[in-house]
Amino acid sequence: MISPEECEDREWIIPTGTGGYSSSTICGINSRTYHGYLIVPKNPPHFRHLVLSKFEDFYIQNGIEYPISTNRYNFQVYYPEGYKFLNRFILGSNFVVWEYNFENSLVRKTLVVNKGTNSVTITYESDKGLFKICPLITYRSHHVALKERPGFFDFQTQGNTIVITLNDNKILNFKIEGEFNIENTGYWYYNFFYKLDYERGSNYLEDLYNPFCIITKNNEITITAYVDSFVKSTKIHLRKDVLQMLSSAGRDFVVKGKDGWAIIAGYHWFDEWGRDSFISMEGLVLLNGEYSIAKDIISRYLEYEEKGFLPNGFLHNGEPIYKGVDVSLWAIYAIYKYYLYSRDLDFIRKIFPKLIEIVDWYWKGNGIVETINGLLFHTGSPRTWMDAEFDTTVVTPREGAAVEINALWYNALKIMNFLSKELKMNTDEFEIKAEKVKAQFIEKFVSPWGLYDYLNPDLTPDTSIRPNQLFAFSLPFNVVDENIGKRIVNTVEKELLRPYGLSTLSKSDKKYIPFYRGDRRSRDLAYHNGPIWPWLIGSYIDAKIKLERGNIIGIKKLINYLQPLINVAMENNGYIPELFEDIPPYKWGGCIAQAWSVAEVFRSLNNIISS
Repeated sequence: MISPEECEDREWIIPTGTGGYSSSTICGINSRTYHGYLIVPKNPPHFRHLVLSKFEDFYIQNGIEYPISTNRYNFQVYYPEGYKFLNRFILGSNFVVWEYNFENSLVRKTLVVNKGTNSVTITYESDKGLFKICPLITYRSHHVALKERPGFFDFQTQGNTIVITLNDNKILNFKIEGEFNIENTGYWYYNFFYKLDYERGSNYLEDLYNPFCIITKNNEITITAYVDSFVKSTKIHLRKDVLQMLSSAGRDFVVKGKDGWAIIAGYHWFDEWGRDSFISMEGLVLLNGEYSIAKDIISRYLEYEEKGFLPNGFLHNGEPIYKGVDVSLWAIYAIYKYYLYSRDLDFIRKIFPKLIEIVDWYWKGNGIVETINGLLFHTGSPRTWMDAEFDTTVVTPREGAAVEINALWYNALKIMNFLSKELKMNTDEFEIKAEKVKAQFIEKFVSPWGLYDYLNPDLTPDTSIRPNQLFAFSLPFNVVDENIGKRIVNTVEKELLRPYGLSTLSKSDKKYIPFYRGDRRSRDLAYHNGPIWPWLIGSYIDAKIKLERGNIIGIKKLINYLQPLINVAMENNGYIPELFEDIPPYKWGGCIAQAWSVAEVFRSLNNIISS
C-alpha cells in the first residue's frame, strides 16, 4: 500500500491536444490547484479553466460502501481512504487505470483522455457489486483555487445526458452509458488541501460542489465528461521506444487554437511563449515532419512584429506582450532550421522582407536594443531567458550585452546572408555586419575560462560562470573558433555539467543556490542561480559534436549524457520536467512537463544517432 503522503508527490498528466489536460496523482488525491479530471481552454489554447475536479466514488457490495477516492482536508485529514485498497496504477499514453481489491472483488477504474476534444471518458468495472459516483465540480482558472462559491450551479437530465450549468450557462456535460439512478445532493465539500501548492506558498484550499450522485444498477458504467462535443478515443499503450515516446510527448505541446497553431511552453501552468516556441520548434514540430504547422506558427508571430520585436507571449484576450530581446533572434534560427528541413524557398521569399525589417531594427536600434560597434546591447530587465523576478526585484538583470544574445545576433546575420544567397540576392551586407559583430565579440567577451556572461553598459564584464556562453560555439554558426570552443566546453564540464543537464551557475559563485523550493521569492532567487535545466543539454551536445567531428565512437558516447533524462522520460510518458535541483538526489521542480526539455533531448538524441 502506498502512503497518501508519497502519493501526493507522484503526479501524472495527459494533455487533451486543445491546450487543456487531465491530471492528478497515482492514488487520485489532487495535490495541486492544477489537478483535475478536465481542464479546458476558454480561448483556445489560452485561459484554461478547471470544470471537473474529480469523482468522489464508492464501490458497493452487500450494502457496504467501500471508498475508491481519497482526498486531503485541512492539512492532515485523509477522507475517504480509497488509497488503502489501491492495488495497482497503470499509466498509458492517453489513459490511466486504477485497480482496487475489495472483499475478493477486483474493481477497475479507467480514465481515457479523448485527444483533440475537451473530454475524458471514465469507465468503472467489477466482477460484482455496484458503484456510487459523485462529481465534484467548479468553474475557475486553473491557476487559482476558490474558497468562495463562484455562482449558482444546477443540472438538467436529458435521457442519458446530464448538463451542468453555472448561472444558467452550460459549462459541462456528462454522457452516461449503462443503467443508473440519480440521487440529488447539492452538497458543498469544504477545504480540500493541496499539498504541493502549500509547499510552494501558493493558494492551497478549495471548496467544490457536488450536484448529484450516479448510482449504477449493475457492475459497469461509462461516463464521458465533455464541453461542446467529443469523439471517444481508444486506449493507446505506452511506446517502449524512446524516440517514439519523445516524439509523441512532443506533439502534446503543439495545439490548435482559434488563431492557428501554438506551442504550450509547459504543463501545468505555462501558456504559449515565443522564446520557448522557437527554441522547441525543431524538436517538437520539424523532427515530426509537421512543416505546415511550423510555417503557421512562424507566420502568425511575424504578423505581430513591432520595431523588430516578436511577442514573448499573449494575454488572455490575444494581446501580444513584447519583452524578450532574443525572441526575434530565436525566430530567425527556427526559420533557418525550417528551411533546412523543408527546402521551402517560396515561404522564405515571402517572409524575407519581414526578416530584413527585424534585422534592420536591431542594427539601428529601437529604444530597447542598439548596436555599438556591432555588439547588441539592450536596456531594461529581465529581457533574456534568465527572467526571474518578484515584487519588482529582478534576480538576474543581465542588462547590457548578453553573451547568448550576441551569439544569436551573429547567427541571425549569418542566416540572413545564407538565405539571401539562396534567394539569389546580390548582397554582402549581412556578411559584412556579421564579421563586424564577430570581431567585437572576440575582443570583448573572451575570458580566461571561456566567455564572460554579459557586458555591462559601461563594458565592464560580468564574471559569473553560466551555461549561456555555450551558445557562442553550439549554434549553427559559431562566433568563436575551436580553441575557444574547447575552453568553453572544458569550463562547462568542470563547473556546470550534471546528470540531468547543466547547472545555471557555478557552485563557487556567492549567488549560487542549489535548492528550488519554498515560496515564490525563494524559488525565484534560485531559479537561474544553480538549478539544473534539461533544455541546456542540447547546446552542450551540439558543441561536443563539433569538437568530436570525425570521431564516430566519441559522438555515439554522448548518449551517456542524455541517459538520465531518457530514463525520466521513459518513466513519465515521454515528458521531462522544467528543472532539477543541483544536489543529489536531484529532485525535479517547476513544470512536470516542459516543452523545450522534451524538444532538446529529442533533438540531441536524433543528432547523435544521425552523426
